[in-house]
Amino acid sequence: MNRRTFLKIASMGSVAFAAGCSSKSESNLFTMVQATEDMVTGEAAWYASTCRECPAGCGVLAKNREGRVIKLEGNPLHPTNRGALCIRGQAALQGIYNPDRLQQPCLKTPDGWQTLSFYEAGNLIRKKAETAADHGKERVALITETVGQTQLDLFARVMDHFGGPDPVVFEPLAYESLKFACQQLFGSPILPGLNMDRADLLLGFGADFLETWLSPVEYARKFKAMHLLSNGTKGLFIQVSPFQSLTGANADRWIGCRPGTEAVVIMGQIRSVMAAEDRPKVGGNLGKLLKDMIEDYTPETVALMSGVSTEDQAVITRRLLAARRPLVLGTGNTGENGSAVAAELAALLLNRVLDPDLSLFDFENRHRVEIADSRAAVLGAFDGMDDRSVELVFLNNVNPVFSIPGGERIANTLKARDRFVVAFANFMDETTAHADLVVPVQLALETWDMYEGNTATLATLQPAMGKITQAPALGDLMIGLLPEDQRPAASYQEWVTRVVLEKLGSSSSTDWLQTIQKGGRFPETSPKGSSPRINLRATAALKRSLESLPAPKEAPTLLAPPSIRFFDGRGANRPWLIETPDTLTQIPWQTTALVHPDTLNASGVREGEVLLLKTANGEIEVPAYAYEGVFPGTVVVPAGQGHTDYGRWASGQGTNPLSLLDPSTHADTGAPSFVAALKNMQKTGRAVQLATTSGSRVAYHRKIVPTVAVEQIGHKSGHGKEGLTMDTFPLTPPTPEGYDPKRDLYPPHDHDGYRWAMVVDMDRCIGCTACVAACYAENNIGIVGEQRILEGREMAWLQIQRYHDPDDMARMTFLPMMCQHCDNAPCEAVCPVYAPHHSKEGLNNQIYNRCIGTRFCAQNCPYKVRRFNWFDWQWPKPLNMQLNPNVTVRSKGVMEKCSFCIQRIKKAHNTAKNEKRPIRDGEVVPACAQTCPTGALTFGSLMDKNSRVSQLIKDPRAYQVMGYLNTKPAVIYLKKVTQTV
Repeated sequence: MNRRTFLKIASMGSVAFAAGCSSKSESNLFTMVQATEDMVTGEAAWYASTCRECPAGCGVLAKNREGRVIKLEGNPLHPTNRGALCIRGQAALQGIYNPDRLQQPCLKTPDGWQTLSFYEAGNLIRKKAETAADHGKERVALITETVGQTQLDLFARVMDHFGGPDPVVFEPLAYESLKFACQQLFGSPILPGLNMDRADLLLGFGADFLETWLSPVEYARKFKAMHLLSNGTKGLFIQVSPFQSLTGANADRWIGCRPGTEAVVIMGQIRSVMAAEDRPKVGGNLGKLLKDMIEDYTPETVALMSGVSTEDQAVITRRLLAARRPLVLGTGNTGENGSAVAAELAALLLNRVLDPDLSLFDFENRHRVEIADSRAAVLGAFDGMDDRSVELVFLNNVNPVFSIPGGERIANTLKARDRFVVAFANFMDETTAHADLVVPVQLALETWDMYEGNTATLATLQPAMGKITQAPALGDLMIGLLPEDQRPAASYQEWVTRVVLEKLGSSSSTDWLQTIQKGGRFPETSPKGSSPRINLRATAALKRSLESLPAPKEAPTLLAPPSIRFFDGRGANRPWLIETPDTLTQIPWQTTALVHPDTLNASGVREGEVLLLKTANGEIEVPAYAYEGVFPGTVVVPAGQGHTDYGRWASGQGTNPLSLLDPSTHADTGAPSFVAALKNMQKTGRAVQLATTSGSRVAYHRKIVPTVAVEQIGHKSGHGKEGLTMDTFPLTPPTPEGYDPKRDLYPPHDHDGYRWAMVVDMDRCIGCTACVAACYAENNIGIVGEQRILEGREMAWLQIQRYHDPDDMARMTFLPMMCQHCDNAPCEAVCPVYAPHHSKEGLNNQIYNRCIGTRFCAQNCPYKVRRFNWFDWQWPKPLNMQLNPNVTVRSKGVMEKCSFCIQRIKKAHNTAKNEKRPIRDGEVVPACAQTCPTGALTFGSLMDKNSRVSQLIKDPRAYQVMGYLNTKPAVIYLKKVTQTV
């Protein structure tokens, strides 16, 4: 079926849909001179697909211009992310266009790497597989990342043909402890979904559901649904953990505890809740078993073991008892393997005590990553290769040498002389460096496939762009290894089509095409399943786990949690992720050790001094960063960086703390530990300059991040009386209503039809920085590198700034800061060539061709959001192919800053003009607002009195950052709503 025929049949009228669903794969990138018949040059085509940057599997829409994808956005039809996308999803394009991406298969020879054709590589693999199979059973092994069921079934079929065992699914973050707890309690190692949005109290013990845990974009949306102000109240979030991650920083109250004692705190809460007189008793055998276990966990004992005071314990208990729909989360992927399983079991049982029906658990909508094998099983697969005389090993997009502590033993296994290792990978990393043959394959935006991010949805992938390499689809390569009479289909695309139609219960090509157009099949409502019966034997597993907990120690402890930017390390070669500062530290590029100030002072260490951290398994050097959100005596080094081989942006950048961890796994769960005892923490005598983009950590009582207590909502006293002081200066919108002859010398601007503005709800912003990456992608912002950051020459148009509460440094507020598009813009008055220009629609335009680089505007801007191009920033080929053709690439010597995505405004103008109507409210969505998982950013025109921004600025929480300067910003913020816990 060609495109034109399909267009007639489907009657969809979508060029993008037609191109994406052609049975003839695109093999070229097209110019505007020579293009395919259905390509409209200069117009974007959109393709629905699925993000594969982590196992969550969010839906994406890929924006294609002339055969190349230039931007990713969330698919609003996909139930997981509903149009939003995280920072890692935004950066997926930098995997496709990465200049270090392999173009050809590479064969290791005594003289180095030799390139092969894909045809030669395929024949070599087939020959090696047939030879291994002839030598006996289990001579072939396959280790893969989490993949969709269609691809996993194909892997299993290939392995069966060659006499090998089932594929091993390796994920560095495999949730072994949580799956084990579910198996003990529910009878199956599952990862159920959570209806977090229906809770009114969330009690977490370390699970970083806003960063890396299970499905961050989904849970960010659900968290804010329960945590937003509604009818004068809002849900409550309390976090108890050794380390205040970004998730903990969004809690109403963070309570530090000694590492490894989370289960003790939970057991104390079970005891207190069950002892409450006005609460239904837990009867039957469960009540009896729990009662026998909890007697020793008195508040005093818990305080002594965990460091959580009896007062804090009482606060948690009081809130749990007052909640109608409480939900308790365990430790996530940051715990020690033994204590983590105890905490997960205890958390599930506390949920059962609080809610016998487990109504907030969705057992019919489970996370795909539950198929991942335990770390023990993965290590067993590698360690057993010698015993089974494995001759051929397939590795699919995994890097265990980096992400598993003690990866040297895996490297030695792979380097065995009589073993041939084939890595299906697009980059040379620590693991592929030990392979004998590296075969690049198509990435997610280049291939056909299926992926079920959860058990309730069926998501599809399709080629969203022309080929920039000749790499085959992994599915096609695998099918080619089978004899022709045993192949499930002639091509992987054909098999995916058949499987999708079978799941749809249809044989209609129209159903297939409609599914591809939407990005999958998404049920309107989740099936309602009954809660599984509770297995009382789980209490025995909990008792055994609690008894095996080591006695609390005062010795310093190392934590190596995953990173919101780099995940388990797979994102460390994406320059957008490296250049975007960590929200908590405001430091890009570098890895730092987060240490409590008291611990630093006791050791005589200053911030920036390089620490030598030693454990029984190794040592690293890393600069110190003083952070109040760490339990004293604990050192936190986020994982993800420290690669020795992963391309120009990752190799030698930062430090890998995973090398300090114990490679052993838990006997029951097979889980690794992300915690290690520090044998030594000492100064090296060296110091480095931290590449921080932050100024002060506090606002010094300036009107930058004011908050309002929930009790004051609706009361004027909560917002102060109007005056002309810093704190009382009134809201002055950038419209005639914001001008007053008593304080303004100049008349208001005349605006023609629109006065564009943005409202930022500080109560919604979680600091995830997805908007920052989206801004980089949309507006062709240059990557400057670590040295330029150190010089203060960062280029980001949008930053997520964090400010601590000076009365409680563990409390933070996140402030998205971009050009404020002031009506009284200080930049406009000082430019000698009028490069900053106030448009007829209120935008503060920057006319690049006028700018002569005086930088007067940057000096006069109180918000410090203007960026000067000191150099012509480079996009090494083919990274330049990602550039947005609708946005000028700025040259050296000019100033630049946020434009409210003016290219999108102009696009909406053209559409509205052609349809002879005004631009509708919500029709223009800047890149930052489009990707935000929590809907913190709203854009529109203040001249439309019914627009959302016009309504939002009437909220009593509305204020302008440093509004007392009377610049009349068009970015208006809503105060964060705080509540005392």
